[in-house]
Amino acid sequence: MLEEEASPEMQKKAQDVLEQVMQKVSRVLNERVAQDEADAPALGRIMTEPVYNPDDEDLPLRPTDNILLRRDSRCIIMDAFELGREFPEVEIDPRLVFDNPTIESLSQAIVDLPKTQRTKSVESASTAQPGVTLTSVAFTQITGTGEMAPCSYRPRGGEASRYYRSTDGMESILLPASMARIGDDTNCPTARENEGPSHVVELSSFLMDIEPVSLGAYARFLNLTQPSQDELFDFCLLPAEDARCCHIPLTLGEEGWQVKPGVPPNWPMILVSWYGANAYALWAHGEDWRSYKTASKSFLPTEAQWEYAARGPETMQFPWGNDDATPDLLNVCWDASTYDSKGNVTAHVATPLEELPLVGVNVLMGVSPFGLRGMAGNVWQWCRDTYHTNFYMCTEASDKDAWNAEEEEGWHAAATVVGGTPAPRAVAWASGVVHRATSWTCCELRGPQLVPR
Repeated sequence: MLEEEASPEMQKKAQDVLEQVMQKVSRVLNERVAQDEADAPALGRIMTEPVYNPDDEDLPLRPTDNILLRRDSRCIIMDAFELGREFPEVEIDPRLVFDNPTIESLSQAIVDLPKTQRTKSVESASTAQPGVTLTSVAFTQITGTGEMAPCSYRPRGGEASRYYRSTDGMESILLPASMARIGDDTNCPTARENEGPSHVVELSSFLMDIEPVSLGAYARFLNLTQPSQDELFDFCLLPAEDARCCHIPLTLGEEGWQVKPGVPPNWPMILVSWYGANAYALWAHGEDWRSYKTASKSFLPTEAQWEYAARGPETMQFPWGNDDATPDLLNVCWDASTYDSKGNVTAHVATPLEELPLVGVNVLMGVSPFGLRGMAGNVWQWCRDTYHTNFYMCTEASDKDAWNAEEEEGWHAAATVVGGTPAPRAVAWASGVVHRATSWTCCELRGPQLVPR
């Protein structure tokens, strides 16, 4: 709020800023209410008039109306997402709407947000290659605490392929059904022994999260589920003698699990086991996360789904095509001297957590033909399959929606980047350890509702 001793000029400038913010907030919220309530006249005015009066009595929501009387929790989460797109320089959490339930008070709250909450998700993002300019989109995953909305997917207006998940604010993209070629051909110079033979898999349409799960979102998951000590060690904790403990990105304090100081909450969750990834995916889809030790019911993508999502229906070397990998396209470790002869990291553990060469999940790097971020570089990502070196040689590998369902406790396939020498190594290096990585979630569309496989 303005201090009394502020000059008239400063007061006028601040009032102009507030009115501009209120105009934007009013437009976003009234547009969403009008769409949901099929109020065609109001929607027409909002969409066609460049400047309209927020006090218009015919609008669904006026500046002093209680938003919560017209919007349920699921709608509020989606509203916060849209406000985040309108104000990309501000980190808007659904709690901000719940705590300021009028357009007037919400606009003032956005104006009054401290500087630490402005561009918070990108200002500390780093890259393995100095001098690279990072381009980001709005960070929309829900962090902090608060209640959890029931799981539902809501299409984004005008884009039938995009959905928002109410539980964690994640945006997902519906990938079309396809006959996808999976694996590298044995005559490809970059192919590894376990990446062939190349084969075709018929895939049904499925949803894929647009980005990896963030540190902030995973901390919220832990706060809302309250796993036991044994479960935490299954998910993301390590024995005290493990040298990688210095890179565990979350800490437990008086207010629950939090991202460690100095670490951006939009970084991808690292040092998480397959169990921890599977538990998050179950929870985010409204299922019992305590079933995390089996893949019989899982929302992680299969290897075939992941590879198709990464490079599309065409056989390309990288998500962006066959052009060489460059520092502006993906975040990897370009200095091979940090590896020993077996490809293991040698200098990594000495790096402080906040200086790890990671970029935020909302940074436009490693972008696939479907618009999915982080499909090359940055971190490894877990898949549903159990890993087996010879699975692609089995007839089951070419079944419709194929995945290796063999249960081997503790070992499941981590998705690797398609083609290219530097990317697979760098992905492993950035994650801290080869068999721990971020989780992606997916499910299948059947009729009007999205249901588990």
